[in-house]
Amino acid sequence: MIYFYLIVTIIAAALLVTDVALRQMENIKGFGIERKFFEFKGKTIPVEKFFPHTLTMFLACFLSFGISGMIFRHINFEWYFSLPFAAITAMFICFCLQYFLKEAVVKHKNETVPTGDTAAGVQGFAFEDIDGDDYGLIEFEYKDLIFHAPAVSVNGTSIPRFEKVIILFEQEGCFFVQSIKEVYEALNESED
Repeated sequence: MIYFYLIVTIIAAALLVTDVALRQMENIKGFGIERKFFEFKGKTIPVEKFFPHTLTMFLACFLSFGISGMIFRHINFEWYFSLPFAAITAMFICFCLQYFLKEAVVKHKNETVPTGDTAAGVQGFAFEDIDGDDYGLIEFEYKDLIFHAPAVSVNGTSIPRFEKVIILFEQEGCFFVQSIKEVYEALNESED
Protein backbone atom coordinates (compact mmCIF):
# COMPACT_ATOMS: atom_id res chain seq x y z
CA MET A 1 0.00 0.00 0.00
CA ILE A 2 2.93 2.32 0.57
CA TYR A 3 3.73 2.06 -3.14
CA PHE A 4 0.21 3.24 -3.96
CA TYR A 5 0.70 6.34 -1.80
CA LEU A 6 4.16 6.87 -3.28
CA ILE A 7 2.83 6.73 -6.86
CA VAL A 8 -0.04 9.12 -6.00
CA THR A 9 2.45 11.52 -4.36
CA ILE A 10 4.90 11.48 -7.29
CA ILE A 11 2.21 11.94 -9.95
CA ALA A 12 0.40 14.68 -7.99
CA ALA A 13 3.67 16.49 -7.22
CA ALA A 14 4.84 16.38 -10.85
CA LEU A 15 1.49 17.64 -12.16
CA LEU A 16 1.25 20.32 -9.47
CA VAL A 17 4.76 21.62 -10.23
CA THR A 18 3.90 21.63 -13.95
CA ASP A 19 0.64 23.45 -13.24
CA VAL A 20 2.37 26.10 -11.12
CA ALA A 21 5.10 26.54 -13.76
CA LEU A 22 2.52 26.97 -16.54
CA ARG A 23 0.56 29.38 -14.35
CA GLN A 24 3.63 31.53 -13.66
CA MET A 25 5.28 31.44 -17.09
CA GLU A 26 2.39 31.21 -19.53
CA ASN A 27 -0.59 32.31 -17.39
CA ILE A 28 -2.28 28.97 -18.17
CA LYS A 29 -4.36 27.95 -15.16
CA GLY A 30 -5.18 24.32 -14.42
CA PHE A 31 -3.78 23.07 -17.76
CA GLY A 32 -6.38 25.24 -19.50
CA ILE A 33 -9.30 23.90 -17.45
CA GLU A 34 -10.29 27.04 -15.53
CA ARG A 35 -13.84 26.16 -14.61
CA LYS A 36 -14.98 24.87 -11.26
CA PHE A 37 -15.97 21.23 -11.16
CA PHE A 38 -19.06 21.81 -9.05
CA GLU A 39 -20.98 24.62 -7.39
CA PHE A 40 -22.61 24.00 -4.06
CA LYS A 41 -22.65 25.96 -0.84
CA GLY A 42 -23.23 24.85 2.72
CA LYS A 43 -26.11 26.67 4.36
CA THR A 44 -24.39 27.27 7.72
CA ILE A 45 -21.02 25.49 7.57
CA PRO A 46 -18.75 26.06 4.54
CA VAL A 47 -18.63 22.33 3.64
CA GLU A 48 -17.68 23.25 0.07
CA LYS A 49 -14.23 24.27 1.35
CA PHE A 50 -13.47 20.64 2.29
CA PHE A 51 -13.64 19.53 -1.36
CA PRO A 52 -11.43 20.70 -4.22
CA HIS A 53 -13.18 22.81 -6.86
CA THR A 54 -10.42 23.29 -9.41
CA LEU A 55 -7.80 21.07 -10.99
CA THR A 56 -5.03 22.76 -9.01
CA MET A 57 -6.85 22.07 -5.75
CA PHE A 58 -7.44 18.43 -6.82
CA LEU A 59 -3.69 18.03 -7.36
CA ALA A 60 -2.88 19.65 -4.01
CA CYS A 61 -5.37 17.38 -2.25
CA PHE A 62 -4.02 14.25 -3.96
CA LEU A 63 -0.50 15.29 -2.97
CA SER A 64 -1.55 15.70 0.67
CA PHE A 65 -3.45 12.39 0.45
CA GLY A 66 -0.33 10.57 -0.77
CA ILE A 67 2.00 12.16 1.78
CA SER A 68 -0.35 11.62 4.72
CA GLY A 69 -1.00 8.03 3.57
CA MET A 70 2.73 7.33 3.57
CA ILE A 71 3.04 8.85 7.05
CA PHE A 72 0.17 6.72 8.39
CA ARG A 73 1.65 3.57 6.83
CA HIS A 74 5.06 4.47 8.26
CA ILE A 75 3.62 4.58 11.78
CA ASN A 76 2.18 1.07 11.16
CA PHE A 77 -1.47 1.87 10.42
CA GLU A 78 -3.05 -0.98 8.49
CA TRP A 79 -4.23 -0.07 4.97
CA TYR A 80 -7.90 -0.04 6.00
CA PHE A 81 -7.08 2.62 8.61
CA SER A 82 -4.52 4.59 6.61
CA LEU A 83 -6.81 5.01 3.59
CA PRO A 84 -9.69 6.82 5.35
CA PHE A 85 -7.34 8.77 7.62
CA ALA A 86 -5.35 9.93 4.59
CA ALA A 87 -8.59 11.00 2.87
CA ILE A 88 -9.75 12.90 5.97
CA THR A 89 -6.35 14.56 6.28
CA ALA A 90 -6.46 15.57 2.60
CA MET A 91 -9.93 17.09 3.08
CA PHE A 92 -8.70 19.02 6.14
CA ILE A 93 -5.68 20.32 4.22
CA CYS A 94 -7.95 21.29 1.31
CA PHE A 95 -10.12 23.23 3.76
CA CYS A 96 -7.07 25.02 5.21
CA LEU A 97 -5.77 25.90 1.75
CA GLN A 98 -9.08 27.32 0.55
CA TYR A 99 -10.17 28.98 3.77
CA PHE A 100 -6.94 30.41 5.16
CA LEU A 101 -4.26 30.44 2.47
CA LYS A 102 -6.50 31.89 -0.23
CA GLU A 103 -7.30 34.84 2.03
CA ALA A 104 -3.59 35.47 2.60
CA VAL A 105 -2.96 35.39 -1.16
CA VAL A 106 -5.72 37.95 -1.71
CA LYS A 107 -4.15 40.27 0.85
CA HIS A 108 -0.68 39.70 -0.60
CA LYS A 109 -1.83 40.54 -4.13
CA ASN A 110 -3.69 43.59 -2.80
CA GLU A 111 -6.74 42.52 -4.77
CA THR A 112 -9.74 44.71 -4.14
CA VAL A 113 -13.40 44.36 -4.92
CA PRO A 114 -14.02 45.29 -8.56
CA THR A 115 -15.55 48.70 -9.18
CA GLY A 116 -17.76 50.23 -11.84
CA ASP A 117 -18.82 47.91 -14.64
CA THR A 118 -15.82 45.55 -14.35
CA ALA A 119 -17.91 42.93 -12.53
CA ALA A 120 -21.04 43.37 -14.67
CA GLY A 121 -22.37 39.97 -15.72
CA VAL A 122 -20.59 38.08 -12.97
CA GLN A 123 -22.81 35.58 -11.20
CA GLY A 124 -22.86 34.98 -7.47
CA PHE A 125 -25.39 34.28 -4.78
CA ALA A 126 -27.11 36.14 -1.98
CA PHE A 127 -24.98 35.46 1.10
CA GLU A 128 -27.80 36.85 3.23
CA ASP A 129 -31.37 37.94 2.49
CA ILE A 130 -31.59 41.07 0.37
CA ASP A 131 -34.79 42.87 1.27
CA GLY A 132 -36.39 44.85 -1.52
CA ASP A 133 -35.78 48.19 0.18
CA ASP A 134 -32.57 47.37 2.06
CA TYR A 135 -29.02 46.14 1.56
CA GLY A 136 -27.83 42.57 1.77
CA LEU A 137 -24.58 40.73 1.23
CA ILE A 138 -23.57 38.78 -1.88
CA GLU A 139 -20.71 36.38 -2.54
CA PHE A 140 -19.14 36.15 -5.99
CA GLU A 141 -15.95 35.00 -7.64
CA TYR A 142 -13.91 37.45 -9.68
CA LYS A 143 -10.45 36.66 -11.10
CA ASP A 144 -10.25 33.41 -9.11
CA LEU A 145 -10.92 35.24 -5.84
CA ILE A 146 -14.07 35.14 -3.72
CA PHE A 147 -15.52 38.45 -2.56
CA HIS A 148 -18.30 39.39 -0.14
CA ALA A 149 -19.85 42.76 -0.83
CA PRO A 150 -22.97 44.78 -0.03
CA ALA A 151 -25.69 44.60 -2.64
CA VAL A 152 -29.16 45.87 -3.36
CA SER A 153 -31.83 44.46 -5.66
CA VAL A 154 -32.05 46.60 -8.78
CA ASN A 155 -35.81 45.97 -9.13
CA GLY A 156 -36.56 46.49 -5.45
CA THR A 157 -37.62 42.86 -5.07
CA SER A 158 -36.54 40.67 -2.18
CA ILE A 159 -33.91 38.04 -2.90
CA PRO A 160 -33.71 35.15 -0.43
CA ARG A 161 -30.44 33.82 0.94
CA PHE A 162 -28.50 31.45 -1.37
CA GLU A 163 -30.45 32.48 -4.47
CA LYS A 164 -28.24 33.00 -7.52
CA VAL A 165 -27.82 36.60 -8.65
CA ILE A 166 -26.15 38.44 -11.50
CA ILE A 167 -24.26 41.68 -10.96
CA LEU A 168 -25.46 44.52 -13.18
CA PHE A 169 -23.16 47.32 -11.97
CA GLU A 170 -21.38 48.76 -8.94
CA GLN A 171 -21.70 52.25 -7.52
CA GLU A 172 -19.90 53.65 -4.46
CA GLY A 173 -19.05 50.19 -3.09
CA CYS A 174 -22.54 48.74 -3.49
CA PHE A 175 -23.43 46.16 -6.15
CA PHE A 176 -26.75 46.32 -7.92
CA VAL A 177 -27.93 42.79 -8.62
CA GLN A 178 -30.86 40.94 -10.07
CA SER A 179 -32.03 37.45 -9.28
CA ILE A 180 -31.23 34.95 -12.04
CA LYS A 181 -34.75 33.62 -11.56
CA GLU A 182 -36.14 37.08 -12.42
CA VAL A 183 -33.98 37.25 -15.53
CA TYR A 184 -35.29 33.90 -16.77
CA GLU A 185 -38.88 34.90 -15.99
CA ALA A 186 -38.45 38.16 -17.95
CA LEU A 187 -37.00 36.23 -20.91
CA ASN A 188 -39.89 33.76 -20.86
CA GLU A 189 -42.45 36.58 -20.77
CA SER A 190 -40.85 38.35 -23.73
CA GLU A 191 -41.08 35.16 -25.80
CA ASP A 192 -44.85 34.85 -25.21
